[in-house]
Amino acid sequence: MSDDAGRPSRPLLTAYVDVDRLECNLTRFHALAAAHGPAVRAHVKAHRTVEIARRQLRAGARGIAVNQVAQARSYVAAGITDVVIAHPWRDPWRWRLIAELARDCRVAVHVDSLESVAGLSAAAASADSVVGIRVQLGTGDDITATPDDTLVDLARAAAAARSLSLDGITGYQALTTAESAPDREAVGRAAAEYAVRSAGLLRAHGLTFRTVAVGGTPTAEGAMAVEGVTEVCSGAYALQDAGMAAIGVCAPDDVAVSVTAEPGAADALLDAYPYPWQTPGERMPRPGSGPVHLLPPHVCALMPQIDHVTAREQKRPDSTWHVLNQMDEPDRAARPATRSPQAARTPRR
Repeated sequence: MSDDAGRPSRPLLTAYVDVDRLECNLTRFHALAAAHGPAVRAHVKAHRTVEIARRQLRAGARGIAVNQVAQARSYVAAGITDVVIAHPWRDPWRWRLIAELARDCRVAVHVDSLESVAGLSAAAASADSVVGIRVQLGTGDDITATPDDTLVDLARAAAAARSLSLDGITGYQALTTAESAPDREAVGRAAAEYAVRSAGLLRAHGLTFRTVAVGGTPTAEGAMAVEGVTEVCSGAYALQDAGMAAIGVCAPDDVAVSVTAEPGAADALLDAYPYPWQTPGERMPRPGSGPVHLLPPHVCALMPQIDHVTAREQKRPDSTWHVLNQMDEPDRAARPATRSPQAARTPRR
């Protein structure tokens, strides 16, 4: 499908956010985290909007996590100053983007190789900034992770490198099978316990850092309960989706995002990246003709398909929230520093 200029056009999707349900989800999740102790880091891939990110910060989130530096810049421009790049990128051009971003806010990045430590160190020194390093742990079948036998060497290199600071370690264990979904809390606890043991190993070698982070919404409650976890990074908890409701993470009435779609677009949405416990098109009959209204099966798969959402709140007029889908580009021009050189050289832990 294309527009009159021959450009690819978006599928015919209209997304709505129920702001009252959103606020209830934020209150519930952040209260649970506060009761256990870890801070919350909001992974914004599940909504990609400044408006929801701000609400997460007001609810108590420590900061945000993103995958794309280009998207991070939009949040920083909106006043959000604590950002984690939650993927261990190995592209030298992207190391430069991360180092430049660190001139404007506090930045930490996931890392899984000595090559990345060296590259980020050189990029940060050139940009006159300081980049925090979160060593990405191996959990389950995660292929973007640091092998156990190189964990200490990688953390030592990050702690010693010029213009870097060792911010901590981070791990994420997805629910990779339908059979694991009923045991989601146990899966979360196991991942958190592994992260805490890994932190103990590094500290036994004299390394100091502030963060022991574990990711995921369906496994979050189990992870939060493990002593020693300092941060839980979650995305879907703000809006939720039909997939989360299907395994009891939330009730169907808690899902704060819905979609009206034309038949072809509904097919694409239903088939996009189902959770392991879903089959394509599950929980919604295939539409025949005319628009269909549905709860998205997987909210993280919805957001790249749309440009904006319509926010609806009781006793207030509807508003439009822009969805941030910018992708990093290797030829982006370097940005000038916005902080003083002295501030850039000061580690921010």
